[in-house]
Amino acid sequence: MGRLTRRRFLREAAGAGAAAALAPAVTAAGAGADDDVQVAIIGAGEHGRQLIGWCLKIPGVRFRAVCDIWSFSQRYASRFLKRYDQPVNVYADYREMLAKEKDLAAVIVATPDWVHAEQSVACLKAGLHVYCEKEMSNTPAGCRQMAAAAAATGKLLQVGRQHRSNGRYHEALRMIDAMGAIGRITHVSGQWHGHKRATIGWPEKYAIDAAVLKTYGYDTMERFRNWRWFEKFSGGPVANLGSHQIDVFNWFLRAVPKAVYASGGLDCYGQYEWYDNLNCVYEWDYARQGRTTTVRGAYEILNTTEHGGFFEAFTGTEGVLTISELSAIGGIWREAHAPPAEWEKDLPPAKSPAVGGRSYGPIPPPAGAQPPHWYHLKNFFDAIRGKAKLTCPAEVGYRTAVAALRANDSLKVGARLTFKPEDFAVEAAGT
Repeated sequence: MGRLTRRRFLREAAGAGAAAALAPAVTAAGAGADDDVQVAIIGAGEHGRQLIGWCLKIPGVRFRAVCDIWSFSQRYASRFLKRYDQPVNVYADYREMLAKEKDLAAVIVATPDWVHAEQSVACLKAGLHVYCEKEMSNTPAGCRQMAAAAAATGKLLQVGRQHRSNGRYHEALRMIDAMGAIGRITHVSGQWHGHKRATIGWPEKYAIDAAVLKTYGYDTMERFRNWRWFEKFSGGPVANLGSHQIDVFNWFLRAVPKAVYASGGLDCYGQYEWYDNLNCVYEWDYARQGRTTTVRGAYEILNTTEHGGFFEAFTGTEGVLTISELSAIGGIWREAHAPPAEWEKDLPPAKSPAVGGRSYGPIPPPAGAQPPHWYHLKNFFDAIRGKAKLTCPAEVGYRTAVAALRANDSLKVGARLTFKPEDFAVEAAGT
């Protein structure tokens, strides 16, 4: 298998699956005006503005329009873009934007989950490529509509699960699969501790008129600003947070779940609608080297503490690999009985060595690493230019959305629920 030198990591991460994420950072650096992608954004709230900021670091991306129902967000985003010599037209209604903006190639959708399907489908049918933040929708039906529209129009639909374009995750998968770093996977686990439930406010002088709010489906400004905690607008914490990590499990196991059991509740805050804690167990059929076994995964969400952050862990017969989007979290632990491998010599030492085995630090990011969302957005725009394939296309995003949202169903009925193969097929689902 050879030594895992830093140079080799960068070379192979770019060539073995992560090429769509890492290599374009070099190949598109000289993109000129003829290679520009004209783009609009629907949803210019805090995260939408972060996406704008990351896009501005990608050569050849030019914003032409900003759409948001809140004048505060319109003003904030448009003034920000103007400072970067990208003046934009501003809209409140995405339908007006689509009718008037004729030179767009792509749209970024960063609105609340419940309108993702409506807006993304409209953009796809208008002949535009779409980057849609996860969750695709807060209902499986909405997710199916989006995936079906992408297939019918032939336009690209990238779902915002940025782990798929993260070179460190590609390297982790290579270490598990090609290098046998932990042996055969026997169990997976993960957690997301954070997003403590503090009410999000707003400048009172910029409050949206009640009639305008009603036009767009919101009862109050509080529900508009805190949409993640209401069932009408959001798929809940397992969609907002957990689906990132459930997607990583599906990806590394090369499978979709066959069952899930969830338990949780609104036990701490006593406000809003969605639970503030969730524990669930997923089951997958894991096929490797001609043998199929059941792998179970324990997954936890706590909105009551930041302790421990968020990560995914893969336990195998010869060790454990832990990884997080935060590059300082994680590492590799090798069982004492696992024969020492040549590649271990190049792994960074762990800060706190474990007892009973050999422990190493997290997989390092490449030199000059960008924020994780940057790679995913870069992959999207390079796919539009024909220089890459999407790392999280509609069908992949759909399968993970189905797996995540089923945990909510299990929680409500208090029972283990199973999946059928047709649950993950857009065509079989009646689209």
